[in-house]
Amino acid sequence: MLEADVKLAQQYSKFWRDVFSRLELAVGAVDELDGRASRNGTDILSELRASGKVADRILYRAIAAEIGIEAEETVDPKRIEASETTCVKLLGNRTEIAAIRYSMRSLDMGVMLSPWRLSTGGLAKMNARGEVIKSRSKLVSPRVLRTALAERARDLLSRIACSGLAERWPRFSARTVAVAWQGAFFGALAISLMVGLIQARGATMVAIHVVASLLFLSCVLLRCLAALEARPPAPIEPERRLTPDMPTYTIVVALYREAAIVPDLLAALGKIFWPRSKLEVKLVCEEDDHATLGALEALPLRPVIEIIRVPPVGPRTKPKALAYALPFCSGEFLALYDAEDRPHPMQLVEAWEAFRKADGDLACVQAPLVVANSRESMVARSFAFEYAALFRGLLPWLANRNLVLPLGGTSNHFRRETLEEVGGWDPYNVTEDADLGLRLGRFGYRTGLIELPTLEEGPHRWPIWLRQRTRWFKGWMHTRCNCPKTLELYENWRNYAAQRKHIATA
Repeated sequence: MLEADVKLAQQYSKFWRDVFSRLELAVGAVDELDGRASRNGTDILSELRASGKVADRILYRAIAAEIGIEAEETVDPKRIEASETTCVKLLGNRTEIAAIRYSMRSLDMGVMLSPWRLSTGGLAKMNARGEVIKSRSKLVSPRVLRTALAERARDLLSRIACSGLAERWPRFSARTVAVAWQGAFFGALAISLMVGLIQARGATMVAIHVVASLLFLSCVLLRCLAALEARPPAPIEPERRLTPDMPTYTIVVALYREAAIVPDLLAALGKIFWPRSKLEVKLVCEEDDHATLGALEALPLRPVIEIIRVPPVGPRTKPKALAYALPFCSGEFLALYDAEDRPHPMQLVEAWEAFRKADGDLACVQAPLVVANSRESMVARSFAFEYAALFRGLLPWLANRNLVLPLGGTSNHFRRETLEEVGGWDPYNVTEDADLGLRLGRFGYRTGLIELPTLEEGPHRWPIWLRQRTRWFKGWMHTRCNCPKTLELYENWRNYAAQRKHIATA
């Protein structure tokens, strides 16, 4: 190691010992966190924040005092001198030190500094700031700055969530329910059926019966073929070992009127095996869902958890809420869960290993869903049987042939970059899972399966099942699969994916 590097490392260690002294923490904790940072490939600040030993407000006040600049505990969004686009970019980036121009009360222009991480190089840059620059700089915690940035970019985030997909890929958006030729086709079909029933009732009924029987038979045949290859699950739990190459993983959970289930959700998320310094959990709530927000705020949340409040604009759907939260995510991979889910603790590790072993064409892996309340009623038992056939039979059969998979509404693990590339969730499609699974296929990407399951509560009463099934059918009707232009684009992306794979293996 060069002499300059040794001096920097010594300065870094002394800096943190002095900070810990200000915080009245044991000096030996520096060595403990330093060792944890080495194992996880992070730094002391990341590990200290993830541990929750010190509140952010107190921690960043001590860091600011040690560096020699003033700490700020509140940020007025109106004083941020940056465009909404810049604010959105900062929300999705875990830069080592985020700096943003800020109008001080004295009308002078200053800089807000918010370090996510603080390595030896970052510390050297902070200390290298001249006294004049330091006097015009304020240190603020990332949580406080992110809240202000979200408020500053509120309008842009809402527009991206409501119309981002429709503006970028209009043919993939369900905002337009039917195009002209589809309306003409279904109108002509309806008129033809009416005329047929009036003029030739018997022949028309026979034709309808034959078509419906063929469609039903094809569905049965597909499931019979899948059943021939179905095997009982034999999941192998990955090794419980943290390594420095583990990336940042984002978990997103959309909640609406879920106040009663909040404690169970936090308990389930707390069991997930992943380095806390590389985990971020986004709990997405509607801004006017005061009961759920109150339940969350009443509990001591872990430092990795961030509550995202979705403004009541545009379609009030789950995919709109997810689309609003996507710019807040910075993880290389993203997992989507429902509020009532209980994912296997090692599921993130298995998904990450699946991505590592595959090429870049694997955009998503789906974990099997298992109904936990199957004994509650006949409806729940039937639903559990249906899910078992789907996730242990049909989906593996489709995945083995590299066919398009209709995703489940939860336990999807994405490459975040790819998810953003294809436009994210469609706020106007009420079955965002099926739509996104087909759209990934249209862009030339694959969806795979993993073995470790997620337990969830299935509908146990007939009215609940009926509302859910009606929504599913409505969403599938929105997901247009037969537009010629869409198929043409799909083929273009298939060719592009093949070229990209050829170049990567050359």
